[in-house]
Amino acid sequence: MFCGDGFRQKDEETFLLEIPENRDYKILQLTDLHLGFGLFSHKKDKMALDAVTKIINRTSPDLIVFTGDTIFPFLLKAGTMNNKKQAERFIRFIDRFKIPYTLVFGNHDCEMGAKCGREQLADVFTKGKYCIFSKGRKDIFGVGNFFINLTDKQENVLMPLVMLDSNMYGDGWFFSGFDCIHEDQTEWCMNRLSKLKKINPDIKAMAFFHMPVREFKEAYEKMKLGDKSVVYEHGSIAEKDEYFGISYKNGDFFKKAVENGIIKWMFCGHDHLNTLSLTYKGIRLTYGMSIDCLGYNGISKSYIQRGGTLITRKIDGRVDIKMIPLTRTVSTRVRGESKNQQY
Repeated sequence: MFCGDGFRQKDEETFLLEIPENRDYKILQLTDLHLGFGLFSHKKDKMALDAVTKIINRTSPDLIVFTGDTIFPFLLKAGTMNNKKQAERFIRFIDRFKIPYTLVFGNHDCEMGAKCGREQLADVFTKGKYCIFSKGRKDIFGVGNFFINLTDKQENVLMPLVMLDSNMYGDGWFFSGFDCIHEDQTEWCMNRLSKLKKINPDIKAMAFFHMPVREFKEAYEKMKLGDKSVVYEHGSIAEKDEYFGISYKNGDFFKKAVENGIIKWMFCGHDHLNTLSLTYKGIRLTYGMSIDCLGYNGISKSYIQRGGTLITRKIDGRVDIKMIPLTRTVSTRVRGESKNQQY
């Protein structure tokens, strides 16, 4: 567990992390690394790790957030189902940068038949020298529901970072469709945010989880129909048939967040070719650029979606969100090819 200056764990669900007052604070979102570390994945793992290295060196972040599917214990592609060893190798790699990092679970970190479940895998991740992670409360659904509160020197909360487990699959595992953030997780989150708002009425929060909320697709479809209430920010939907990997359940996390009014930014991963960012009902919904070279068939040959997302909290509290493409890209829309690529 990370133990640097200006950092402490307040309780089982809260960390306090002091940020500089005299400069911007940079958070790098990386998602869907799909590291196999097995018999079949050496070449593609190297591609993914090289990509992560380049993006970290390019952005020099203060904090790294991994939004799920960091490892991929899928026998047919990785050549192993030992996600314990995968997690340990990932930790050894990412600790070398000496930058604090945190993470949430995706739907693939603990595949059916993998060596470790989420509880066991959480124990592995917390051994990372620069890792900030907690299993969270045992009385609510999921593993890894916790807050990282960015603070000043007096431990006044400047911006809460909400880490949430969007869970895996419903009854019947993969064939039952994707799960979502559950009602008790939502209630826990909103209650905590409301308490922070009583102390600071102007407080604004970010939420990080793996699978997109259903309203992301709703907002995209409204935008296509010309609804001016949806603001296009950057990126595109490049999954086949404009696919969104959303839950079959009618989760209410987004609805409750709109009512609560404190979360202004939500970041997810999951759909490796989607890079879209929209503002809808006062909340900016952003797909992180993915790293995956192993999960999707043929994706190692694709490039326009691969990269990271840099989230910069300015000294005055404003937030800037920028795509960090690994290689050439046409524009912030990342579509097609052009002779005028930007690097």
